[in-house]
Amino acid sequence: MLLRTFHAEKLDVRIFETRSEMGAAAAAEAEAAIREILSRQAIANVIFASAPSQNEFLAGLRASREIDWTRVEAFHMDEYLGLSADHPASFRRFLRDRLMAHVPVRAFHELRGDAADWRAECDRYATLLANAHPDLAQVGIGENGHLAFIDPPVCDFHDPHAVRRVDLEEACRAQQVHDGAFARLEDVPKQALSLTIPVFMRTPRIVAVVPGSAKARAVRAALEGPVTEACPASILRRHPGATLFLDRDSSALLSPGAAC
Repeated sequence: MLLRTFHAEKLDVRIFETRSEMGAAAAAEAEAAIREILSRQAIANVIFASAPSQNEFLAGLRASREIDWTRVEAFHMDEYLGLSADHPASFRRFLRDRLMAHVPVRAFHELRGDAADWRAECDRYATLLANAHPDLAQVGIGENGHLAFIDPPVCDFHDPHAVRRVDLEEACRAQQVHDGAFARLEDVPKQALSLTIPVFMRTPRIVAVVPGSAKARAVRAALEGPVTEACPASILRRHPGATLFLDRDSSALLSPGAAC
């Protein structure tokens, strides 16, 4: 059940009763966006997030019978530095298991965190993105307000790089333990490769999917605090084509007056 909708500046916010309803609604929105893109061009280039918070969304999307996946090229937004593609916590593996293994995408462009030369890998992936001009980005928001792996200490809304190496702050690494990707904080890599904020701001359409009480503080900061690099997700309020999907738990700290 849709509980309420409102706008935070340009950002369209939709709050649902349950996580499953939120995921299904977000998947329907992404499906409609991809179909619209394919109605006017040959290929849709889509960036996907990799996190357990996206499970319901990805399940809904892979169940779609209306998307011509053979005309979709897929990208993802981050990967741990030094992690192989078959590691259980690899974001490449996450997307292969939950989406790419189920739908016949035209291509899945993987960001190789274990590349021998991470600088060259950043350049390679940045060139792919520049040539593709992504049409849609599906994102989440971290417990510390990050987008992709752009944590507050490394956030630059005007970053000149499309892909960069980043140091992960402890709150971000702790989230990976909360999500069950790693058993202990000391097991979580301290660096990653990540798309930067300008990549998302250049992408015409964004579908953001953010469930769960662990994200409630970040959601409140993103929607009701200042637009600041101290909360990277707050920049979504300035995006002209972004929709944020929340459930009751992730929206629990929002003020009632936010609705309009």
